[in-house]
This record gives sequence, structure tokens and C-alpha cells, in this order.
Amino acid sequence: MAAERVYDDWHAKDSQRTLVTIRPTVVFGEANHGNVYNLFRQIAAGQFLMIGFGNNQKSMAYVENIAAFLYFVTKLKAGRHIFNYVDKPDFTMDQLTEIICLALQKQKSNLQIPYSFGLLAGYCFDLLAKIKGKNFPISSIRVKKFCARPQFKSNAIAGNEL
Repeated sequence: MAAERVYDDWHAKDSQRTLVTIRPTVVFGEANHGNVYNLFRQIAAGQFLMIGFGNNQKSMAYVENIAAFLYFVTKLKAGRHIFNYVDKPDFTMDQLTEIICLALQKQKSNLQIPYSFGLLAGYCFDLLAKIKGKNFPISSIRVKKFCARPQFKSNAIAGNEL
């Protein structure tokens, strides 16, 4: 937000300038080792465990779709343009893990643990991490992120419509 204010001030000095702000959701793609990559890795290794019911929807964006959108916005006329970028449709965590399991030819586990138990385990690992001075793949923040509903509406053209 602070950076956007700086650019808004820049644009206000000359309204004939073109200023485009793109606010993407979670981005995934080749060579990205973020949360989506880790989900694939855990499922591939047989180490994935669903926390909660898996009905929380996630908005995501594929990096090549964002790249195509970036090219599209280079053609915009002068003015202030703000876009929230999301690829649709949004998937629930249950749907997403099912798609990944199919792609990896892995059997989907039906084992689910309640959110409260997963969060408690996360706090225990937080404490252990503090004592040992090392991070673990499970933490309360990761459990909260996994079960969150980062679902957004897009005012951008979907990647496949460019």
C-alpha cells in the first residue's frame, strides 16, 4: 500500500502517464518453490495429511497467465489502472489435492484431522522449533494458511481470455 501511494503521487503529477497496478493472488508455476510446490511435493512423497474438511477455496494464478496479462496491460491508454489478478475457477483444497493426486497418479488419502488438532500440533512444533532453534515443516502459521480462505474476485481478464 505504501508503494502504491508513492506511485499514485507520481501519477497525480501528470495524469497523461499510464500507471498499472496488478495485485495477484497466490502465484504458482515452473521453478516456483512456494506453497503449491510444497503441496505437490508432500502428495508425491506420501506425506500429505488433510487438515480440516478441505472445503476452503483458494484463489490462485498461473505464472504464464500473469505474464500474458502483463503483456496485455502494456497496451492500456493513459490513466490509473488497478487489477486484482486471479485465475478461475477457484478450487477447494479437497478438489485441488484430488487434481494433484490424479496428475501424479497417487491414491488420494481420505484421512482428515480436525482443524483444532492440526493447529494444536502446529503450536507444539512452534515450541519445539523455538527450543531446538530449527524450523519444521509443520507450524501453526502453515496450518492457518492451509485452512484459510484466500479467495478473491478478479477484475482482470482471465488468462485464457487474452
